[in-house]
Amino acid sequence: MKRALSIAIISVIVIISSIVFYNFLPQTKKGSENGPVGESYTFSGDWLKKGVILVFDQPPIDYLRTVGAKGTVWSVYFSGLNDYDKSYVNSLHRNDFIVCSGPPTAQSFVTSDEKLKLDASCRDIYGNPIKFLGLDQYAMCGNNPKWQEFLMKRFEEHVTGGVDAILIDEIGHVDCFCDYCMEAFNSYLRSHYSDQELLSLFGISNISSFNYREYLLEHGATSEWEDPNPKLLLEFHKTRYSARVAFINKLVQHTRSVSNRVILFSGNLYGLQPNQQIYLPYLDFVVFEMPIIPEKHEWLSYLKPIPGKHITTYLLAEAAAPEKPFIAFPDVFDLTVLSEDEWKLWGHWLAEARMCGASFLIPYRAYVYGGGAYTLKADKISPYIKFLNEYSYLYDNVSRIAKVAILFDLHSTLFNSHLWRAYSAWEGFEILGVTLQEAHIPFEVIYNGDGIFVNKSLTINDLNKYSIVILPNNYELNVEVNDLLNQYIKQGGHVIKMDDISLQSDVISEIKAAGVNLGLETNASKDVGVMIYEREDTLIVHVINYSYDAQTKNFKSQTNIEINITIPENINSAGKTLKALSLPEGGETTIKYTVMGNKLSITIPTLKEYLVLHFK
Repeated sequence: MKRALSIAIISVIVIISSIVFYNFLPQTKKGSENGPVGESYTFSGDWLKKGVILVFDQPPIDYLRTVGAKGTVWSVYFSGLNDYDKSYVNSLHRNDFIVCSGPPTAQSFVTSDEKLKLDASCRDIYGNPIKFLGLDQYAMCGNNPKWQEFLMKRFEEHVTGGVDAILIDEIGHVDCFCDYCMEAFNSYLRSHYSDQELLSLFGISNISSFNYREYLLEHGATSEWEDPNPKLLLEFHKTRYSARVAFINKLVQHTRSVSNRVILFSGNLYGLQPNQQIYLPYLDFVVFEMPIIPEKHEWLSYLKPIPGKHITTYLLAEAAAPEKPFIAFPDVFDLTVLSEDEWKLWGHWLAEARMCGASFLIPYRAYVYGGGAYTLKADKISPYIKFLNEYSYLYDNVSRIAKVAILFDLHSTLFNSHLWRAYSAWEGFEILGVTLQEAHIPFEVIYNGDGIFVNKSLTINDLNKYSIVILPNNYELNVEVNDLLNQYIKQGGHVIKMDDISLQSDVISEIKAAGVNLGLETNASKDVGVMIYEREDTLIVHVINYSYDAQTKNFKSQTNIEINITIPENINSAGKTLKALSLPEGGETTIKYTVMGNKLSITIPTLKEYLVLHFK
């Protein structure tokens, strides 16, 4: 994992062999469950659907059955092929569960070859080997040919070991100043700039002898962020991302070519940050760590108090790759402040993800940074999963109702004209989404790729689905996108630029000043989330509670929530009953409602954790 899932097992590996290491993992049942995979098992991708429930690590068969999971992830072969893990894989396959491994790609503990560890380790600006997260192991360089060869062979072993999917951990690890990385930078500059441009833009008189690391040291820098030439710093990051993407693509294609069967790929795209999204085209689904606890990520100003508000991240995922399942999980640093008694939080995170078309990973002996493990009790979380599975028809094949959209532009948030502007644009995007959520403005995200890493271009049809499109601050849009926005305005659309607004909160008044019927009015507090969908001839309303009391480990009930919704033309509420399904209790209750014209008025007496309303 980005924060090193396998840190917990490093000390064990240093002391004992890789086989004995797996005593750290839960023991599966012995006997018939551990027999070889029968010929009846067929590798396929049919299990991969939105909302799929997976469990972290190596839970027993009974745990998987109780929670209603489809299989495991981050579970086997961390240090290579071994009989213990192979037995566990066979056990799951015999019981119709899938197995997704999670090989680390930047941690040296996965090999016992000491020479390889040192030779292929990342180097800091002074040429010294870099320790992974400061721990007693090296961070490994993805540009080093020896390490690339090692990883390709290791991935072949995972296929041989019978995994259904491979999750590429540390997929975006690029921090290195070794000779291979310096040469990659020179090759990039040589292919993108003439000798004259290299001299005039960067002061490079001889690209063959140029060394970026030495250049930085000569200017008194202690990292690339102190480069006196912001343009050169920008090109250095472009090189890093380009080289890593090329290798990840090579790794995936090589593994597929030798597998001779269906093998799926995922990646830990940490927080769905822009520099992680560049790997989306090469993955079948995404399991990603997500920062949740503000105290653990003080530099992320958009994070809200626990349980956090993550709708914007999920809507971004859907906009970027609507055909791919996304499964979130807390950063393992966050687990240090979570108690196993706080299972209601996990029920909340499941419901929030599911109502946005995503899912959430269930922990079983998940590593906690600093030591220990985190397990969610099956009997506590299973009612939530049972509910979501039983009423899956309220979550699948639905259309979200929204008149407002935020434009996400990959170039603006990844590179921009300067990297600081890119980060500001990304931060502004996330803050804007939370602002709309708390103001109960139904919204979606429109995605525009950069045309280099993600080829997903904005169209006028994308814009015309909405009455208002909002541009986060510090965007640097290309000519084509600006032309589309001008065309959209001429056709009657409203564009709000956050760069033209002095205060973030003023965007709400700007939206209301546009005179657009937003489809939702409510007296709910900012700690209530509301999302509206339609499916065929029914309306579906999700209402979720964000008011959590860490002392009682429970959600504070919200009362007398009034919701007024504009009914879509294709939905006829006449003669129908409005039903409410509530978590964690389950079961249906009837909610009174009134209709005046095209306005549906609902009063929810009490909201405990989460409920979904629908006509029946």
